[in-house]
Amino acid sequence: MNPAEPLLRTWLLVLLLGSAVAAESDERKMEKRGVLPPEYKVIEKWQGTWEVKAFRRQPEPAEEVTYRETFDWILDGRYLRSETSQKSDGGKSMSMFWFDLITKTYRFVIYDASGFAVELPPPVWKESTQTMEWKSGLFSPLSYTGYATFADPNTIRWKSLWKDWKGTVIMDLEGTSIRRK
Repeated sequence: MNPAEPLLRTWLLVLLLGSAVAAESDERKMEKRGVLPPEYKVIEKWQGTWEVKAFRRQPEPAEEVTYRETFDWILDGRYLRSETSQKSDGGKSMSMFWFDLITKTYRFVIYDASGFAVELPPPVWKESTQTMEWKSGLFSPLSYTGYATFADPNTIRWKSLWKDWKGTVIMDLEGTSIRRK
């Protein structure tokens, strides 16, 4: 082996890492100037206070659930956090929604006051239908499908369906959110 090969490999690795850090640094500089990737405009659609009316089919007993949910920007406008009022079924939850600059995917995490927390599969935004769609992969232990469609800027029609590995429905929710502020 040529004695210069390890040194050459090290320099190549340093150059590759350095260019990745520099690229990330330039993206961070853009963010600090208020220039965020266009994906943030999609997330911004959720900002505000919404009156939510949902119908829960599972878990039983099936019932209508109503509550108010407010989405606000936090951490220099990088994350959209929501928190609900006390729901008519007694529950309460919060969520975090953001665009991950490293993986280049949307991320959505839900926290429930009962102690349940889950990150949904990375969703895909479809501009033509104004719809965010979630679908878990084949190897996920739970199956999740969901969507949120903006019927207009102040109305979201959505559905959320969880199944266990046997295909048994764990949670089935469908609702409408109307922006009030």
